[in-house]
Amino acid sequence: MKPLDAPRRALSFDDNPPLSLPLRFFLSAPLFAALAAALLAWQGPDALISRWSPHTLALTHLMVLGCLSMTMIGALMQILPVVAGITVPRAGAVGATVHAGLCAGTLLLASAFWLEQTWLFRGAMALLLATLLLFLGACTVGMWRQHAPGAGAVMAGIRLALAALAVTMVLGGLLAGAFAWPGATGWPLARLTDLHAMWGLQGWVGLLVIAIAFQVVPMFMVTPPYPALLTGGYTTAMFLLLTAASLSSGLQGPARLFHDACTLLLGAGYGVFGACTLYLLARRTRPTADPTTLYWRTAMASLLAALVVWLWPAESNARPLLLGVLLVAGVAQSAIHGMLYKIVPFLTWYHLREEAPSPGHKLPGINKIIPESRAKWQFRVHAAALLLLVAACFRADALARPAAALMCVACLWLWYNLATAARLYWRLRPGSGSTLSVTAPT
Repeated sequence: MKPLDAPRRALSFDDNPPLSLPLRFFLSAPLFAALAAALLAWQGPDALISRWSPHTLALTHLMVLGCLSMTMIGALMQILPVVAGITVPRAGAVGATVHAGLCAGTLLLASAFWLEQTWLFRGAMALLLATLLLFLGACTVGMWRQHAPGAGAVMAGIRLALAALAVTMVLGGLLAGAFAWPGATGWPLARLTDLHAMWGLQGWVGLLVIAIAFQVVPMFMVTPPYPALLTGGYTTAMFLLLTAASLSSGLQGPARLFHDACTLLLGAGYGVFGACTLYLLARRTRPTADPTTLYWRTAMASLLAALVVWLWPAESNARPLLLGVLLVAGVAQSAIHGMLYKIVPFLTWYHLREEAPSPGHKLPGINKIIPESRAKWQFRVHAAALLLLVAACFRADALARPAAALMCVACLWLWYNLATAARLYWRLRPGSGSTLSVTAPT
């Protein structure tokens, strides 16, 4: 069977949105991650007592909504027209509204958990549901038209990731309602929380990372294409397994075996993706690993480590925290940071080239927009912070604050590197007085 994703297919920039649209999301995400790390450094080990701690939930939503979802929504606003030829209606207005609503709603929700105030949950629930419904509605209208040839595997994963986001929103709304009106509902909060986390991390985040990887890993990291085993119907199978695991989560007795089988197959599916990606990265044609490759190796290694922890029979308070650290900071955050180091310089260079008044204007090559040496040092700080966070799951009293402080530095450093690219664009764009000229990308 031929892969659906036309290996290294060319991008189409006919409907490319303005740089300000994705950049506002990309510049906001590291700041939310830095805020989460700073609050962990301030609170210390008390924030790592349990996954049910209000402070832990506040930090988790700052990361998942403010950092991960922020970046992924910005990336989708950019990827849909460029990769699939799909135009999001009124993309500028929708993007600005979604960005503002997501920023405000995330801060309200984190404050609601941190301060344990019911009225804050009500405001956060209303704002976040309205914002994400606007985003989903705009994407649905855009995807009603036929996508570009060769984008089948990417679009299949994106559609399923957006469906998973819708499920995550419903479950999150039910949980927020239980916090906003205590005692008004008799919902099984522990089960709803597990399902909310599963659909958010394995569905919305996981499926979207996989879909985008089909396009960007071969293109940006110069690897062979993903095999047909993954691009043929893999994301659909993963979505169906996720659905089956959710519907069977309340079964008891012998019927519980069906749920266990679904979750094992789901974990195995992500393990296959992680191992395949590491194999492709090992076969890349460029011998020296750039920051994006280092980040993706870290992400896939964290994914395999998370599967080992999940399968480990020993139960402890540290186990769910360790899984959260590996999946959020190890897998999702690492993959996102790595892609930002490719996407932002490329978009900066492309927009400067397109807006240049004449071919005589010289611009820096892509690898000069964010110097690779600076990005590699930022990666080293992130990797050290990740290792400390993993260790802090077992020795929170001694390591929580140092790990959080180091992660805060890494996130602020990432923001500075991305802001440098944005500053370069505003300095060299037409009308800035610059007389530099276009060079080929490198």
